[in-house]
Amino acid sequence: MIVIQSTLDRRAMTALARVNRKTRRRGRSAPVRTLAWFIVLLETFLTVTYIRAGQRGWEVNALLGLFLLGCILGEDRVNGALALGRIAPDSREVNAAFQEDSCYVHRTGAGESWWPYSQIRAAVETADYFVLLSEQGGGQVYDKKGFSWGSPEEFKELIRRKTGLSIQTVR
Repeated sequence: MIVIQSTLDRRAMTALARVNRKTRRRGRSAPVRTLAWFIVLLETFLTVTYIRAGQRGWEVNALLGLFLLGCILGEDRVNGALALGRIAPDSREVNAAFQEDSCYVHRTGAGESWWPYSQIRAAVETADYFVLLSEQGGGQVYDKKGFSWGSPEEFKELIRRKTGLSIQTVR
């Protein structure tokens, strides 16, 4: 058995959002992000051109470019904060027990839920977290520092054995 204590805070939910973007939404978000970066470069070019030509109105281009840049760089933080807002405060402390049978258990202040390993569609590792993405579109995030029974290596091996999935790495 492996037991992990995790706190679902802004940092953990940002990691979950980043993993979701880089795995599940990869094909859909890449073209949009490419277009957004192009627009930021275009707005920068227009701002410089307006300033050099001594024309007015460069401020609008600069603000639009900065706003879009903020959207690109803050996307995961915003998505993580929105997801955190949907989690009840008494469900933010998670005690997860991964057993050798067909499911694992989440215990929070709000109750207990059982999750079959068969619902896991992707297993991902970041520098600080393990993330399990389910077939319903949701995901669960576990802090690597939260192991009270077992180790990260044992966890990776258990997930590989139970799901048949390899653990992806996301930076």
